Amino acid sequence: MQCPYCGSTKIRKNGKRRGKQNHICTKCDRQFIDVYDPPKGYSEELKHECLKMYLNGMGFRGIERVKGVHHTTIIY
Repeated sequence: MQCPYCGSTKIRKNGKRRGKQNHICTKCDRQFIDVYDPPKGYSEELKHECLKMYLNGMGFRGIERVKGVHHTTIIY
């Protein structure tokens, strides 16, 4: 891990905020939160497969059962 401000790897933990680990850079003395944002939403491949299933005559609830995607999500 490195400091997003100065690029230094001299980092130490500095408590938690809202359940996320705080870090402080010992070089520039700036504090930051190590944030990991997982990908949001469904993959393009899954969306394409659901669309193809719908165009081939399968209903929304059928797609929901097969793919595990909520039927209201398939509509959008």
